[in-house]
Parts: sequence; C-alpha cells; structure tokens
Amino acid sequence: MNALLLDSSDKNLTVALSLDGKIDEITYPAWQRQSELMAQEIANLFARNSFDKKDLDCVVCSRGPGSYTGVRIALSIAKTIVFALRIPLYLASSLEVLKDGDKPSICLMNARAKRSYVRLCNASGFASEDEIKTNAEVLEFIAKHPDFAVCGDVSYLGLSAPAPAISANLLSCIDDEHLCENPLGARPVYLKDDYEDIRHKISIRRMKMEDVPAVVALEQNCFKHPYEEKDILFELNENEFARLYVAVRKKEIVGMIDFSITFNSATINQIGVLSSERGKGIGGLLLEQAIKDCEGQDEPVEFLTLEVRESNENAKTFYQKRGFEAVTKKKGYYSDGEDAIYMLRSIYHD
Repeated sequence: MNALLLDSSDKNLTVALSLDGKIDEITYPAWQRQSELMAQEIANLFARNSFDKKDLDCVVCSRGPGSYTGVRIALSIAKTIVFALRIPLYLASSLEVLKDGDKPSICLMNARAKRSYVRLCNASGFASEDEIKTNAEVLEFIAKHPDFAVCGDVSYLGLSAPAPAISANLLSCIDDEHLCENPLGARPVYLKDDYEDIRHKISIRRMKMEDVPAVVALEQNCFKHPYEEKDILFELNENEFARLYVAVRKKEIVGMIDFSITFNSATINQIGVLSSERGKGIGGLLLEQAIKDCEGQDEPVEFLTLEVRESNENAKTFYQKRGFEAVTKKKGYYSDGEDAIYMLRSIYHD
C-alpha cells in the first residue's frame, strides 16, 4: 500500500509518503504559508523517493478543525489528487492524529479567544466528538485526569507535550470508518464557526403539549433519574408557578428548562441538554431565559436557586461560572441517598 499523508491544520506542515508501511516525512512550522509550500513539498517527496504518482494507492488527509486556510489547502490538494488518479480518500480529524498511540489522550489545538479544540481518545479505541471548550475547562480536565496524555502544540496553555506522530496516526486511519464515500463533496470541518454561530441557530421558546414526547426522550438522554411523562405534564398543565422552555434547532428539541417563580424568588427544577449538543452554549441560553423572566416580573425576583448532585462536578462548574454560589449541603436530598448542593444567584435590577 502506497499512501500520501497530508496535514496542515495547525502550525506545522506535514507531508509524508508511506511505501508499504515505511514512512518518509517532511514536517516543519509553516504557519499561514501552507498554500505556498504543500504542493512543492509533495513533488520534493516524490522526487527523493523516485516515486511515480501513478503508483499511489490512496491519500489520507486531516479534515479539521484547525486553521481555516490550512485545513482547506490540504483537503483541496487531496481531492484534486484522488480525482485525477481515481483512488480512495481517507479523512481523519485533525485532533485524532495528535493522539499518543494507544494511550488515553486529550488532543488539543488552539482555537484562539481563550478556547481549545478538544478530542478525547483512549486505549479501547473510544474517541469523543471534536468540540470546543474554554482553556479553563481544559486545564481543569487535565488536572483531574493525570492518566491522560496531553497531545498537540499546547504551549498556549503554558504546557509542553512530545511532538505528535501525525504521519503514523494518519496511516492508521486507512479503514472503513475513515473512508470518504464522496471525495469531491468532502468539506473541511470548521468547528469554530459552529460554536460561534450557535446563538443564531438555536431558538428558545415556551414548551408546548406537542413537545412532550421529545422532552421525555431528552430527559432519558440527560438524567439518571429523569422526569417521567406524568411529571412533565404536571409541570406544564397543573403547576401554576412553573415555566418550561425548550431549545430548538432545525425543529429538533435539544434542551429544556423547568423553573418556578414564587414571589421574590425562583427555583430551577430541571435543566438538560442532549449529550451530543453539550459544550455549545445551549445550557447558558436556557439559563439566560430564566434570568430574563425573573428580571421581567412586576414584583422583583431577588434570588434564583437550585439543587445539584454533590457528585456532578460539570454541573457545579457550569453554575459557578454563571454567578451561582454554594450555600449549604442538603443531606440525603435525592431518592438514592446522595447529598445535594444548594446554590443561589442574586438577581440584580436596574
């Protein structure tokens, strides 16, 4: 198997030729110069191996996320080659190819604006989806998971990591999972665009009766002890203090919030976002709706409160970042005996 391996999604340009598993690689920093250099380096690589392009069996290329120009250049060249030679194209995540072999790895790339592109890979072959997290969230994860190798150019986080074996990782992606069925239709992944546009793609509206089946399914996706249909119907139709909103994208319900306003205080009873949609700001939008309702009352709402499981570190961090403070612990609050942390946020009025 003769494979051309391409990656220019971050600071380095990587061009490699695998001849029956033996890799010859050209790699060096080329930030914002990939378009000038990649085609020539491919020619240089072929020349020094006396290799005829007609003997190429496939191309493996990173598809993003990463540098807008870098990702586009590598994929455009890859598509041109496979179309001309009528050979297969394999596409890999730009984060996936940073992993440290079979070690549990947190693969990172600078997404700018104090954010990181993130992908988790472990020895069993599991890989999370590519996503964006704040640098603070990344550093917190690293601190809590010392068993994960930190991979990528992480100097922007004040960390160091060994140089990744990008070419070898690209070569390992020659399989059915990474095969591109329609090479000419392949598009770069610009994850940052999805993240930044989320507020324009999500609408928050009042929950309706016809939303109940979707919200029941969302509850089952989100929680160990979800609301049942009867609980949702009670909140929607019988609890005069309850307000239920859903987050909708392309007609799909991807999140919900149930909160109650009574006199000068409000309580969040339930808030959930589909597991596949987390980390995109949807929970924050739902919480903003609750705060907006609190601020719009004739009788000022002074406090917004909630209970969260003591073991739910992600949820506690989410609320703390949005102005909630832990007030006390409620012993044995949940039906399974787990303690709850009671949290409070003040509502300020002009």
